[in-house]
Amino acid sequence: MRSTALMELEDVYSRNEEIISRRIVDELILVPLRKSVADMETLYTLNDVGARVYELIDGTRSVGVIVDDIVSEFQVTADVAKSDVFEFIEQLLEVDSIRKVEGTG
Repeated sequence: MRSTALMELEDVYSRNEEIISRRIVDELILVPLRKSVADMETLYTLNDVGARVYELIDGTRSVGVIVDDIVSEFQVTADVAKSDVFEFIEQLLEVDSIRKVEGTG
């Protein structure tokens, strides 16, 4: 697992174009588009907060802006939002669904 200590609030991430997202009822589903059938067996289901963080990762917003948006939209403290956003971004990086935008942070 990558260390969140390496992540900065100024970092910017973009979604991997090989991952598509679909909203089904109240969940956002991430589906990897890979060449191998084995890769197609992996789906990721995101809750409301995770879905919102994923939607905010657009290649232009910094992690700090995403944290601020989560604080205002979900009425959580800045510390809780920062911890949760950092942890979730680490998880998204581990499954290669997002990438850091070069030259940020």
